[in-house]
Amino acid sequence: MQTQVLPNFVKVKRKISPAHVVLKTAAILGLALLCVIFLFPVLWMIVSSLKTQDQIYAQLSSWRTFLPATWNVGKWFVAYKNLFDSFDYFGRSILNSVIYCSITILGVLLLNSFAGYALARLEFPGSRVIGTIVLLLIIVPVETSIVPLYVILKNLGLLTKELRVVGYLIPNFVSAFYIFMFRQFFIGMPKELEEAARIDGSGRLSTYFRIIMPLSKAIFATVAIFTFMGAWNEYVFAQLMFSKPEQQPLQVFLQLVNSFNPKDLSMVMAALTFSTIPIAIVYIFCQRYIIEGVSFSGLK
Repeated sequence: MQTQVLPNFVKVKRKISPAHVVLKTAAILGLALLCVIFLFPVLWMIVSSLKTQDQIYAQLSSWRTFLPATWNVGKWFVAYKNLFDSFDYFGRSILNSVIYCSITILGVLLLNSFAGYALARLEFPGSRVIGTIVLLLIIVPVETSIVPLYVILKNLGLLTKELRVVGYLIPNFVSAFYIFMFRQFFIGMPKELEEAARIDGSGRLSTYFRIIMPLSKAIFATVAIFTFMGAWNEYVFAQLMFSKPEQQPLQVFLQLVNSFNPKDLSMVMAALTFSTIPIAIVYIFCQRYIIEGVSFSGLK
């Protein structure tokens, strides 16, 4: 008796058990509930920025605290207008954060990718020792290096008024964690691509920019996103470096808004919204690159 073999193009429908459907539905509902719970603070912050301070306190114990006090859109952005009118350098602080983040991302991508590529592909005396040191530096808390870093910058003369921004940016260009991520990613790439490029007469640097970088979009995007979130949320080192409002990034400038007397809660919520929304937008639209980069680099 011959066994009938189904062609490859014939699709066999799998029978899904009712228990599987129930478990999947319960999982989806549970995750949706968790998302709603985690989004409550963000929703309250945004809605509160559209109200006056009296309206915020009046509706605080009611379900209306998650809804605008009025549906007249023209009255929603009064707190935002008052925020810019009350603080001359608030818009400047947003621009400072954008500039600092942009320069930091470029420096991080260039220097850390070079270092990761060198550790992954070049054989030189002490390469394994350097790789081990980079791996060990990942477990060192960043906060422990702030004071020594400040002393080094002072000895290098980078704390003057003219060079303080440079002194703030340079230490952020190198990260042991990002070097390790690039190294792990480049190790997983086939060496035959580079060998073929060298046979065609391409040099090491030309091969890197013409072959390696175009094939490494996932890890570059991942590191860029992580760098943006870290640079945008930087507070401790930025507060230590910048005492003048015109040079402060947004996260440091927020303390001026929070300590303003008399304090206006609606303005504080508006300032926090400016601080939070860019991170949320970047993560929502770029989370695919984060997942790809982390999975390709071998990190768990």
